[in-house]
Amino acid sequence: MAPVIATVHLVAALVTAAAFLPLHASAISPANLAALRADSQFTTEENLRANFDDPADFSVRIADITPTTTPQGTIVSGGLENLAVFGLSSVDSAFTRFTLQPGAHNLAHTHPTASETLFSISGTMDVFFVEANETPRLVESVLEAESVTVFPEGLIHGERCISDEPCEFISFFNTGDPGVVTVSERFCDLNPEARAAGLFLPQDQVNAICDGLGDNPAPNQPEEGEAVTNDNAVNTVSGN
Repeated sequence: MAPVIATVHLVAALVTAAAFLPLHASAISPANLAALRADSQFTTEENLRANFDDPADFSVRIADITPTTTPQGTIVSGGLENLAVFGLSSVDSAFTRFTLQPGAHNLAHTHPTASETLFSISGTMDVFFVEANETPRLVESVLEAESVTVFPEGLIHGERCISDEPCEFISFFNTGDPGVVTVSERFCDLNPEARAAGLFLPQDQVNAICDGLGDNPAPNQPEEGEAVTNDNAVNTVSGN
């Protein structure tokens, strides 16, 4: 009887998995792709890809993605939120296209679940990453056009455009959902005591720093005594 029981269980599981399969590619979304992947033990990646029966399911126009824009640059992110096929196990990737104005920063950040491969298109950038606590060090280099660099998974990294022309680059990630944690923004989300302890400064000074944060991409630091407008924040750098 054991083979019969096993067969009944397998048939029931296949019926359950089939219930998640969309009838047409237009029905595919990150949500039901997650259901497809959850039941992938009952099918193959080839069968999952068969649900994407429109060639358009495998491509996206960067111009059709709403960018994040500040006076210092533009960020266009492509991943599961733009193209469900990025979430397939046989694809599992994402990308970001950046334009940084001269002197602008892509603020220090991490991708908790992905490594990053950055391809420089134009301009010259200062790029860096910081090693983990066990072996702390700053790895920094100058990246010219038509060059590639990598940032290991989970490590703090960032870029600054140091040329007189805008810097353009595309980054590729080894997962469809790399996530992003901007260090300065998330640090300022801590409670006041933790923020002050982290910088070893009085709380009012740390609060003033956090209240002055602007958006990303961000401008280069001002010269001493120079007043700078960073989106909605106005800061003055003193010599103290």
